Amino acid sequence: MPDPGAAPPAPYSGPVKVLHLAAADSMLFPILRDQLVYLRGLGYQIHTASIDGPLAHRLRDEDRFSWTALPLTRTIDMRQDWRAVKFIEELCAKERFDIVHTHTPKGNVVGQLAARRARVPVVLQTLHGFYFHERMGWLKRRIWIAVERFSASNGDFVLCQNPEDVETAVRERIVPREKIALLGNGIDLDRFRPALLSADARAELRKELKIPAEALVVGMSARFVKEKGLPEFLAAGKRLLAKHERLHLLLVGLKLDSERATEVCNPLAQDFPPERLTVLADRNDMPRLYVCMDVHVLPSHREGFPRALMEGAASGLPQVATDIRGCRQCIEPGATGSLVPVNDAEKLAEAIGALLEDPNLRKRLGAAARAKAEREFDQRKVFTLVAETYARLLRAKMPGRPVPGGASP
Repeated sequence: MPDPGAAPPAPYSGPVKVLHLAAADSMLFPILRDQLVYLRGLGYQIHTASIDGPLAHRLRDEDRFSWTALPLTRTIDMRQDWRAVKFIEELCAKERFDIVHTHTPKGNVVGQLAARRARVPVVLQTLHGFYFHERMGWLKRRIWIAVERFSASNGDFVLCQNPEDVETAVRERIVPREKIALLGNGIDLDRFRPALLSADARAELRKELKIPAEALVVGMSARFVKEKGLPEFLAAGKRLLAKHERLHLLLVGLKLDSERATEVCNPLAQDFPPERLTVLADRNDMPRLYVCMDVHVLPSHREGFPRALMEGAASGLPQVATDIRGCRQCIEPGATGSLVPVNDAEKLAEAIGALLEDPNLRKRLGAAARAKAEREFDQRKVFTLVAETYARLLRAKMPGRPVPGGASP
């Protein structure tokens, strides 16, 4: 029984402190950057943590976010992973975070466990896509499902980008339906748009990149890893070279310092005619580069809800991608682009070729892609839902805590 003569608990004071934690620094910047800025604008005090890398340094230096380097790798190393859990637990205890919000499979597992051990009041994750998929072997798939269950068991809530993943999570008993909600995904529709460049500016950009003005440019934006379908992209390009003399491939991407060595794919070592291929790394002008393309492609093996396809759609490009979850949310076959089987360079080449041969089809699909982006890919809707989730969880777990951007509960 509480002592009736005891003084009431001290009211909460100071800003609500939130830690956004991910394994890869590319998740923090550029993927989460706009969301973090939005939450900071509401009044949340935002801290970030990830594996050390140049993209995290940019978030810290350019946007002035507090950032902590994690002693974590992207490979499974039980001893190192446990050190990371203890490190994050101590960080949470020291900083007294009100909310820990984790991202990426490895970040979710170690981050949520550490936050729960440190008794952080609100712990949640954004599920950007499951690592397991329907083409994975039974045993490996069950192991990854068990990992996801363990991860979710340490959190209060899961925000899921992909509607297919919501149903998978419930069906596989990873998380009960009342603890998961569809978040969706979005981008800055004002930044990515078809009319970004005039015809003269587009021609000048192609000249700058040493791409012929009359070329039909098939582009791809992705990390330089095999699971993004780089080998299939180049193999499809080879199949199309003889039939389409104006074909030029534009590949834009990056290689993370933390990338798994077995996954890295060097596009310049793939025996493709160099005069028909332009490879760009670590670019900050993606909106301009999309407008430089005629067709956009993402033959990925695994996705959550790919930003590259949302950006391509917002840029008014017809697109070809693999028929997997995530890509299916971005492309409507026959209306905004095409979906092809995974690991099938021949079908990929056929779909790209159909677009190269028909400028009217490219125009029609591109316009429909932009309209779909305006309906479904506005990042402001995502940011609002994240803030509403924070407010609801704070009211439930920390009664009396003032909620940024709104009234006290």
